[in-house]
Amino acid sequence: MNTPGEGVEAVLDLFTQQGGYLTARDAARAGVPGVTLTRLLQQGVIERPQRGVYRLVDTGKLEAVAAEAEDLLEVQLRFPYARPCLVSALHLHGLTTTRPTALQFAVPAHHRRPAVNFPILEIFYFGPKAYRAGLTILNVRRRPLTTYGPEKTLTDLLRYAPRFGRDLYLEGLKKYLGWPGAQVQALIQMGKDQGVWKELSRDLEVLLHDQDH
Repeated sequence: MNTPGEGVEAVLDLFTQQGGYLTARDAARAGVPGVTLTRLLQQGVIERPQRGVYRLVDTGKLEAVAAEAEDLLEVQLRFPYARPCLVSALHLHGLTTTRPTALQFAVPAHHRRPAVNFPILEIFYFGPKAYRAGLTILNVRRRPLTTYGPEKTLTDLLRYAPRFGRDLYLEGLKKYLGWPGAQVQALIQMGKDQGVWKELSRDLEVLLHDQDH
């Protein structure tokens, strides 16, 4: 970076390479001076949706993504241990049209709660077995978003049925079973692993029977 102009262009190229985002850690590793980020913030070229997370204001050259996926990613960039779960994960997988009023994240039991002013979060404390199981990574503008796969999400919703009811779980299960790539055996194993096989087996028996008639 020989001149200020060249330095700014290099930083903007870095933002583009990183899907429109840079974290404070990314910037430090790349040798980007804090004053450069401050200047770009003041000029309105970038904004700071979360503490330590920066994004380009003009994302027209980048692929379009759903606003909720961006919000989930931005929270996870700040709090890497927070994982979209339950209805937020179900919506990410296209298994429901319902969007929760608050973004739902799982964090390890006894871990500190992510504290943000916006967006509104609903936090669920998962024990080690539930927290570590069934992870998948989605690509959000070249950035990895770690969440739970559809099989784990459905079993989580079944575990939380006393709180949320069964409607969203059943909506997601019906859509999942209609997928060409549905992995029913993987779902069955996840149900056994997560302790909800008895309830899941009854629902699968009914729904799979309905599909065959």
